[in-house]
Amino acid sequence: MDILILSLALSADAFGAALALGMRRIGLWKIIVISFTVGLMHVIMPLISMTAGNELQEIFGRALFSAGGVILVLTGLQMVLSLLKDESNVKQPAGIGIVFFSLGVSMDSFSTGLSLGVIGVDQMAAVLCFGLSSAIFTMTGLMLSRRIGALAGKAGEAAGGAVLMFIGIKWLLSL
Repeated sequence: MDILILSLALSADAFGAALALGMRRIGLWKIIVISFTVGLMHVIMPLISMTAGNELQEIFGRALFSAGGVILVLTGLQMVLSLLKDESNVKQPAGIGIVFFSLGVSMDSFSTGLSLGVIGVDQMAAVLCFGLSSAIFTMTGLMLSRRIGALAGKAGEAAGGAVLMFIGIKWLLSL
């Protein structure tokens, strides 16, 4: 039960970021790809950290959390700045951008994995629950904002970008 509650909490950031990102009116196939990638990163990141344990926390813990914050701030800034661009110039997230977005929203699962690795939970059950809930929350956020984005237009996208920047700055200030 604790793992389920923890996976829902970890998925909340992915949901919020997906709401913001979805203001770009992303197509259904890309929603599926982004959701799958976020879910996959929520499996890979805690699995790595559970396996490596406390040594990784000392070496990479803060740097990875900082990187996640920076990625979210930059993604949000790009969305806010899109107000100044012609609609035809606004790019959809693709390729490495999807991977960076997924990494950004899964950094909290990395640090959570470090803690869970120390207390000895069932790794496979935990990471599969993290991945599945994050993928579902991401898809829900993207689909919901896809509908909202059609109504809100560029102002909605800028607001979504501001939310991403806020989340990223909050992460950076919590260090």
